[in-house]
Amino acid sequence: MLKVGLLSPFLPERDGIAIYSDNILRGLGKNKKNIIKIGRKGSNADYIVNFKSFSLKKGLENIIKKEKLSLLHIQYVPTLFGKYNLNYNLVRALKLSIPIIVTLHEVHYSTKSPRNKILANIEKQIVKKADIIIVHTPMQKDFLAKKYKTKKVICIYHGLRLNQMHKRLDNNILCFGMISTQKGVKYLIRAMKYLPDCNLTIAGKIIDKKAEKEIKQALKESKVKIKTDFNWIDEDKKEDYYKNTDLVVLPHTWAPYQSGILHNSVAYGIPVVVTRVGSLYEMAERFRFGETVTPKSSKAIVEGIKTIFRNYPKYKKGILNYRKVANWPRIAEEHLKLYKNLKINIEVKCSYQ
Repeated sequence: MLKVGLLSPFLPERDGIAIYSDNILRGLGKNKKNIIKIGRKGSNADYIVNFKSFSLKKGLENIIKKEKLSLLHIQYVPTLFGKYNLNYNLVRALKLSIPIIVTLHEVHYSTKSPRNKILANIEKQIVKKADIIIVHTPMQKDFLAKKYKTKKVICIYHGLRLNQMHKRLDNNILCFGMISTQKGVKYLIRAMKYLPDCNLTIAGKIIDKKAEKEIKQALKESKVKIKTDFNWIDEDKKEDYYKNTDLVVLPHTWAPYQSGILHNSVAYGIPVVVTRVGSLYEMAERFRFGETVTPKSSKAIVEGIKTIFRNYPKYKKGILNYRKVANWPRIAEEHLKLYKNLKINIEVKCSYQ
């Protein structure tokens, strides 16, 4: 029998990966009974482990034996497994008694900074040791396959939990999500003085002091009225924000990941303006459900916003096309197919040994 261990944050944690994993399970429907949830303290997981502990491997091996797991699927971002241990506890845990799938929610194209070099080195070890690597865009897949000379990378799109398609209300703009310096919010605030007919709302908890200082200064200098809500936004309030906006802007300056915010926008049928950094812009460009612009440029953001509002209906086609291939039931089915195929391949291989 197929039995999969899913190592991830789980609800009710306030974590994007927890929401992602919950959506996979929802999409699996009755098949989710084959998934054993392995999470952190405070989550509703079947088993609790310390993601940052050097005993992680031992804890996982105990669960594997007890549950007779067929394979382990790890949802990975570096911060989940420890900042100061350089994720060595996870790298050690990739040598277990069953096959391992790792979903890389970050792919590091650049190694220019010391930080990126460290993250890229961890990525290299994960790609080398895991049996299958999942990424969310074709460009990520091609990049890793070429860089590490491997055929074990596959692309499964980031899922969409579909809502009713949005009908344009006015010129309402939303910038949403946890706010750090890498989110580039100050550039959007500065852009608003050139968009007198637009209304901007910034909603989300500020998570670093530098970002807080930058945003306060930008708001002080701005001559435009901007609505702000610098708190943790629960799911009901998030839905209200999306239903009352016409355009979402992601002005990031660094983003090696696919964004839940971007995918929420498409799920509500809302076009996006997104900066060309890391992996952030790839699906918007591929499916043409938004405008991609130069980072750290208020002028570029202005042009992107104006372009969308001038041609609003044309972005709906791209949104509809992406919704067809990236809805959660379809994405969950792709995961289930992968699990079954990997189990069959391992069983066939073992029968010949």
